[in-house]
Amino acid sequence: MKTELDESLALSSLLLSLLVLLNDVSVSIYAEQPGEVYVYGFPESPSSETLLRYFDSKSNWQTIFYKLEDSSSSERFLKIVEMLRALGIEVTPPESCTSCELLHLTWKDILKGHASPLVGFFRNGRLTAITLGIAKLEILDRALKAGDDDVKVFALGKEYSLRDESVRVSLERLFLGEAETGIHAPSFVSSIVLLALADSVNPCTFAVFTALLFMALHALGKTKAALTGFSFILAIFVCYYILGLGFIHLLAAIPYVEKVVASVGLAAGAFTIARGLKPKFRSPVPKALRRLIEAQINKSYISPVASFALGVAASFTLLPCSSGPYVVGIGLLSALNDPIQAYLLLTLYNTIFVAPLIAILFAVLSSAAYTRKIKAFRGAKLGVMELISGLLLVIVCLYLLLS
Repeated sequence: MKTELDESLALSSLLLSLLVLLNDVSVSIYAEQPGEVYVYGFPESPSSETLLRYFDSKSNWQTIFYKLEDSSSSERFLKIVEMLRALGIEVTPPESCTSCELLHLTWKDILKGHASPLVGFFRNGRLTAITLGIAKLEILDRALKAGDDDVKVFALGKEYSLRDESVRVSLERLFLGEAETGIHAPSFVSSIVLLALADSVNPCTFAVFTALLFMALHALGKTKAALTGFSFILAIFVCYYILGLGFIHLLAAIPYVEKVVASVGLAAGAFTIARGLKPKFRSPVPKALRRLIEAQINKSYISPVASFALGVAASFTLLPCSSGPYVVGIGLLSALNDPIQAYLLLTLYNTIFVAPLIAILFAVLSSAAYTRKIKAFRGAKLGVMELISGLLLVIVCLYLLLS
């Protein structure tokens, strides 16, 4: 009995030793994986020099240094530090007299003095650790070995863990800056405009709107038809804007969202082109939803309120027909660091999206000849509109994937 117990204990000890050894080996292998460190500091500072020498000794780690004398680097540094402060991380010593320091320094100078050099540790494109004002080699070693389950933050002798994925993504964007995330203002705005144009030639919304407009014009006359048309367009604009705001916050939590949505958009664009090449246009919207919309058209031309309700219903039920460009556009907007810019560009996107509907409304109200032409176009060219939409979507998505 004693021999069996001894053997069991020996086997357990051996297994435990193997587990410890495997864990040490895995940690060591993980620590040796290549990565990048983004350092924000003053190059002449002794602590910055210590950090740079240390990282130079790590052949598999690339160092990117941002000088705090540079205004854009300084702005990103302050945003990162303030965000960490808001998360409950101490970035200034509790015993320091901040009010005393403010007599001689600005708050920005105090943060730069205590929190620099600021270092973000990235492995496989993911932020794994942050150090603030630290040049101790043992802490830097721990930061280099940090895993990617959460973000380890080392500040003033304390260690914190950030587990919220949206926080991690926001910090990643701040550390990398817009230039490193692939966002370039002119090309970015051009992409948004092209996506909006691809969405604006949406054949499903065009078909519903023209049917409603022709019915209102025939039964109610130009004045009431104008009110009906504007009410429908307003509903489309408002609902798409609200949907966009929701998707911006949802997609912001996805790493490399612009590449993800571009891949999805490329597939959606190819599918749209394939549908547009067919001899007869067939809506991708399920039959049950199409019948619901068609039934509501007969009731909605009577009043602006009813047409607004139809526009709300169309915004949601016709999404399968236009979701490709919109999802890609919203994915790009969610990658912006500045929410005000995102909201303004979302307004631009939706304005371009409804512009053809406004043009059709004025054309129909101004001339019976235009009305006949639009009716003929509606019957024969919906497939062409879908083909144009798909081509524009594919062009933008290929650019985003290759840029």
